[in-house]
Amino acid sequence: MSHPVYLFGEYRVDPLARELHRGSELLALSPKVFDCLVYLIEHRDRAVGRDELIAAVWGKLDVSDTLLGQTLLKARRAVGDDGNEQNAIRTIPRFGYRWIRELETARTDEPDPRESAPSTPPSAPAATTATEPPAEAVAATTAAPPAGPHRRVAILAGAAAFVLATLALAWLLPPRGRDALPPKPAQVASNDALVVLPATVESSEEWAWLRLGLMDLVASRLRQAGQVVAPSDNVVAAWRTASAGGGDPATVVRSLTGAREVIVPQVARVADDWLVQIELRENDGGRRTIEARGSDPIETARNASDQLLVLLGKSPVATHDDVPVSVAGLLQRTEASLLGDDFATARRLIEAAPAAVRATPAIGVRLAQIDYRSGRLDAARGTLEQVLAQVSAETDPVLRAQALHMLGALAVREDRSADAVPIFEEAIRLTESRHEPVVVGQAYTGLAAALVNLWRFDEAASALARARIALTLANDTLSLARVDANEGILNNNRGRHAEALPVLQRAADRFRHFGALNDLALTVTAQIKAQIALLDASGAVATSESLLPQRAQLVNARTRGNFDLQRARALAAVGRLTDARRLLDELRRDASLADQAELPGSIAAESARLQLAAGDAAQAAESARRAVAALPTTDEAHVRAQAWLTLVRALLAGGHAGDARDQCAQFQQWTKEHGDMPSVIQFARLAEAELARAAQRREDADRSFAAAFDEAERWGVPHDLAIVVSSWGTSLIADRELDRASEVVGRVARWAEQDYDCALLQAQLYGALHQTDAWRAALARVRALAGERTVPSGAAIDEPATRSG
Repeated sequence: MSHPVYLFGEYRVDPLARELHRGSELLALSPKVFDCLVYLIEHRDRAVGRDELIAAVWGKLDVSDTLLGQTLLKARRAVGDDGNEQNAIRTIPRFGYRWIRELETARTDEPDPRESAPSTPPSAPAATTATEPPAEAVAATTAAPPAGPHRRVAILAGAAAFVLATLALAWLLPPRGRDALPPKPAQVASNDALVVLPATVESSEEWAWLRLGLMDLVASRLRQAGQVVAPSDNVVAAWRTASAGGGDPATVVRSLTGAREVIVPQVARVADDWLVQIELRENDGGRRTIEARGSDPIETARNASDQLLVLLGKSPVATHDDVPVSVAGLLQRTEASLLGDDFATARRLIEAAPAAVRATPAIGVRLAQIDYRSGRLDAARGTLEQVLAQVSAETDPVLRAQALHMLGALAVREDRSADAVPIFEEAIRLTESRHEPVVVGQAYTGLAAALVNLWRFDEAASALARARIALTLANDTLSLARVDANEGILNNNRGRHAEALPVLQRAADRFRHFGALNDLALTVTAQIKAQIALLDASGAVATSESLLPQRAQLVNARTRGNFDLQRARALAAVGRLTDARRLLDELRRDASLADQAELPGSIAAESARLQLAAGDAAQAAESARRAVAALPTTDEAHVRAQAWLTLVRALLAGGHAGDARDQCAQFQQWTKEHGDMPSVIQFARLAEAELARAAQRREDADRSFAAAFDEAERWGVPHDLAIVVSSWGTSLIADRELDRASEVVGRVARWAEQDYDCALLQAQLYGALHQTDAWRAALARVRALAGERTVPSGAAIDEPATRSG
C-alpha cells in the first residue's frame, strides 16, 4: 500500500515505516523524537503549540519543559539542525514550534523525484508548501479522499458505561473524486471558523430536505478546501436550542460554535432552474452574496460554494465523477434526514433507490448508521461486514475507517471492548495522516471508551488527549464537550471523583446550551455517581432533579435506566427510602432493560443493599446472587465487588455461615484477577473481616479490617472508605477498643455533617466515650440526616451515663 513520504535535502522521512534516512543511512531515533519530527512536518503550514505537541506525542499534558526541550533538540540534531540556526524547526517564543524547511512529498510507489526529475533552475521554487498547493501538486501528493460534500455520515462513537450513546459523529462520505487531497487549513483557531446556517428553501414540500441538505453540502465543500467550519450536527443542535428559547438562531449558533462569520444559504425554484444564493455575514456587519443557477440543486449549490471559496481567498478542490450523481444525491438527502433525526425517512429513501445504488458501499455505511441509531444492531453489523468485504484499505481507506469505527462502537455497546480496540486502532491508522480531524478525533474517543471498559486507564487518557487535539482543529464544539464528559467518566472509574466533577459540570452546561438531551442525561448520571462517591448525597439528589423535567423525553432505554438507577442511589443516601424502592421496583419491571448489559445486575446490587438494610436478609441474598452472576465483565468489577460484600453480609445475617464462607472464598479468588481496580480488594478484605468477626476470630478479623482500611485509604474514595470505617469502627466500639476506634472513626469525621452513616458512627463513639454534649450534637445530626431511616436504639446510641467522680 502506497503512502506519503517527506523529502528534504539528503533526508527522507517515512511516517508509516517510522524511518528517517540520511542518504543511504538509516538513522536511529527514539519513538518520541520521531513522533515530534513527523507531527511538526505534517502540520508545517502553521505553528504548533507546546501543549498540542505534548498531547499529540505523549498523550498527556504533564510533560516537563525540560523533557520537551530535550526531545526537540534530538529531533533537530537528527535532521542536521540545532537550536541556534533553526533551519528546520523554529521555536515560536511563548507558544511552540514550527517546521520551516522546504520539503517535497512523494509516495512509496514513486521514484525519488530528486533522482529522476530534471535539474531545477536556481530561480525555481525547490518545493511546494502545504499552504497554497497548486491543483496538480495536490493530486500528486496522496490518494487520500477529500472531505467533500458527499462524504458525510453521522454515527455513534460507542455506548456502554463510558461512551456517550448519542454522539452524532460528523463523517464525510466519498465525494466525486478519490485522487485529490484537500489542503490543510491555514488557520485552526476556533475564532477563524465559519458557520453555515440551515438554508431557506422556496419550493414545494418535497424539496424541504434541502434546508439541512444544502447547509451540510456548503459546509462540507468549504471544509474540503481547508476552511474551518463548525460541524453540521453542532449547528442543528444549537439552532434547535435557539428556536426553543426564542432567541435569534444566528446569534446563538455563532456564540455556541465560536464561529467568526455566518453563512446563510438560500435556494429557490425559478421556472425550470434552481437559484442558489449564499450570503456571507461578516463581523463588521457587512454582507456579501454569491449566486448560481442550474438545473440541479446539488450541483448548483456546489458551484455557488466554489464561488464563495474564491471570495474567501481559497481554491476549490477539484473532484471527478467516480461517484454517480444518484448516489451523491441520495447521500445528501439521507444526511438531511439524519440531521433532523428523521430515521424513518432516511430508510425509506434508501429502500426506494435502484438496486445498483443501494449496493454501493457508501450507501451501505449510511444504512448501517440508520440501523445503529434506530437500535437495529444486528442489521447494522451485517451491513458493515458486507461493506468491509467490499472496501479495502487500498481502494477507499476513509470509507473503510468509517465502517470500522461503527463496528467498534457496536463492539463497545455489546461489552466486547477487547474486540473493539484493534478495530478503532485500524480506523485511526487509516485516517490519522489524511487530514480528517473529525473522524480521527471521534475514533480516538471510541478507542478511549473501549480502553476504559478494560480498565486500561492511562491508555484511555492518552486517547482522549489525542481526540481533544483533533476535535479542536475541527472546531467541533459538541464533540469536545463529549470528550470532557468522557474524561469525567474516566476519572470516576479511576476513583478520582473530585477531579471528575468540574469537568462533568462543564460538559453538562455545554450540552444544555446545545439541547443535546441524551448526552446531558449520561453526563448528569456521571455527576450523580461522583457526588455519591464524595458523600454529597443531597447534592446528588439536586443534580438528579435538574434533569427530571426532561426525563420523559429520553428515548434510549439504557440512558434512562442508568439515570434512574443513580437517582435511586441518591434518594436512598438521603433517606428517601420509599422513593428509592419504588424507583428500583420500576426498573426491575422494565422489560426494555432486560438486555441492557450491566443494568440488570447493577439494579439487583442496589436492591440487595436496601433489602438488607430493611432486615430482609433472604431477599437481599437472592438479589445479591443475581447481581454477582450478572456482572462478570471487567468494567463492572466495582459494582460486582460491592454486591458480593452484600451477599456475604446477607448470608451471615440469615444464619448461613457456611454459604457465607463459600462465597467469601470465591470472592477472594476473583479479586486476584482484579487487584489493580479501585476498592475491589477493599470489599473482599471487608467481607473476610466480617466473616471472621462472626466466627469470633478477633485477631483474624482485625488483620482483615486493617487490610481493608489500608486499601480504602490507598484509593481515597470517601464513600468506600466510609463503608470500611463504619464496619470496623462499630466492631472496635463493641470491643471497647476506644482509642483505636477514635483513630479509625476520625478518618471519616469530616463527612459527619453531611453523611448519615458517618454521623451515626460518630454518635456511637461519643456515646461510648461518655462525651454527653458531643453525643447530643452528633445525635441531632443523625436525626436530621436520617430521613425515613430508623435511628438504632441500644446502648451504643442511648444517652451515655454520667461518670462518677
